[in-house]
Amino acid sequence: MKNTYNLSYDALKAPGLRDVLHQVSSTCRAVGVDFFMVGAIARNVWFASHDEFPRGTKDIDFAVYIPDISNYNLLRKELMERYGYRDRTENAYCLLSPSGDQVDLLPFGEIEMEGQVMIQGKGLVSINLDGFREVYEQGLESVRLGEQQYAICSIPSVIILKLIAFDDRPEHRVKDVKDIAGIVHHYPYLEDEHVWASYFDLYEGERSHEDVAMIGLGREMQHIVRANAKLHERLVSILNKGIVGESRLADLMMINSSKESVEQKKQTLKNLLQGLMDVC
Repeated sequence: MKNTYNLSYDALKAPGLRDVLHQVSSTCRAVGVDFFMVGAIARNVWFASHDEFPRGTKDIDFAVYIPDISNYNLLRKELMERYGYRDRTENAYCLLSPSGDQVDLLPFGEIEMEGQVMIQGKGLVSINLDGFREVYEQGLESVRLGEQQYAICSIPSVIILKLIAFDDRPEHRVKDVKDIAGIVHHYPYLEDEHVWASYFDLYEGERSHEDVAMIGLGREMQHIVRANAKLHERLVSILNKGIVGESRLADLMMINSSKESVEQKKQTLKNLLQGLMDVC
């Protein structure tokens, strides 16, 4: 893991996080599975660590490394019996905490079959978890909350997983694109020192700081997925579809239509793609 952030629970704007994190982490240890935080919590860690005010969230998502379906079933059973978590009928991978937080437990690892996980349950029972193993191996950072340290997705990892989630279910994952748009909007300024120090070679010619930052972000995404040619090709395809208009990716990235254009968003995607394709 690279960065380690030191934050308070309050900074992450997730009121139920302290209890959920204690309950999930202690149960994972008891069951013998590893986990890391994804989604809104990983996003909020990044924003809060750069003194930006993150959006509040009631969604707390975990990726859990599962060697066998029995481990996953035991994890859910222990959370329900020990702490009073409840099933969500529309999503077999989601539980409700006693305080009403939506807790996704996304299994990956040996449990996968051809990149998919299927469990018995109601509602959504099959999900595609492309990228989770690569993030686990190459794309984690950590956050210290109180006396405990936890693994989280890095921001390049967040972008990777949200692009894949949108590509899998575009009609249901508009929020993921909005999250991507918010991250890439802030990234050049929140990470300006990192961009200047790491990607000085890209400032030749007429490139703006924003362009350089997006190419650099694409390079970091490449570092995470480059050992998996199929996954790399999928991300290239997702970005290309957004660029040529075969998907609504660029359109949905619009935050303020009076100040932005779809062409600007397509340029952002082109820069990410260039970084993803760079030989470095």
